[in-house]
Amino acid sequence: MTVVYIDSVFVLNALADYLLVYAAAQLAGARLQRLRFLLAALLGGAYAVAVFLPGLGWLSTPLVKVAAGVLMALAAYGGEPRFLRLTLLLFLVSCGFAGCVLALGLAAGQGIPMENGVFYTNVDAKILLISAAAAYIVLTVVFRASARSSGAGGFLIPVTVAIYGRRTALTALCDTGNTLRDPATGRSVLVASAEKLQTLWPPELGPLLSPSALRAPSEIMERLASSGWAAARFRLLPYSAVGVESGLLLAVRLDWASVNGKKRERLLLALSPTPVGDGCDALWGELET
Repeated sequence: MTVVYIDSVFVLNALADYLLVYAAAQLAGARLQRLRFLLAALLGGAYAVAVFLPGLGWLSTPLVKVAAGVLMALAAYGGEPRFLRLTLLLFLVSCGFAGCVLALGLAAGQGIPMENGVFYTNVDAKILLISAAAAYIVLTVVFRASARSSGAGGFLIPVTVAIYGRRTALTALCDTGNTLRDPATGRSVLVASAEKLQTLWPPELGPLLSPSALRAPSEIMERLASSGWAAARFRLLPYSAVGVESGLLLAVRLDWASVNGKKRERLLLALSPTPVGDGCDALWGELET
């Protein structure tokens, strides 16, 4: 006879589900909406408890499990432009996590307390955390290897940029074709759609840095210089692109930026007057961040 402790079932599965939705979002470069992730985790924990309630054993059937996973994805990622990608990735991460838990449990000589695919009592916390880390690392390596083999560095990463005491979150595409560099430091320059940055600017700067105004960066630079804003922050960067012989982008020195979890002080951000691509807000020129 299996003894089930409902509180352990709920806490353990909610914790595992939070790790899963968080890891899937990190890998896809989606916004990290922790309150929504918590809601998804609580739903996952409630589902795990329901599986063991009298008369509800049918909840453990494969079709219902898939439906429960989709419901969790809706709670965590609903409204995201890449919702289908995130949902599929959540299922992939879940499979990888379960496999790592099983493998590490067997290697440690411990049985894994699981019934109908649900943890039902305490699993060694070390095994749980190591499994989550292992699944995340393996999937990250797979994603980045795929990006390199495609020749386009095509994976998405989360980025946060901060200036003038304000910050905003972006989704950046790692694009090895973006060779724009900071002439002062030689570091990569983050290129972002100006439309996504409007909340960063003080009221007096907003009209000057609108997407339409940025089509004439030299004129904006003159106006910034005359107003006293350009001395320490702004500069013009030359660039070239397919179909464009040469051009200029207005760039600004950020207070700091977080690129895929790594903080970078005083990163240079180039403002693009047009969208930089489908499904992303910015371009980053390094595969290793």
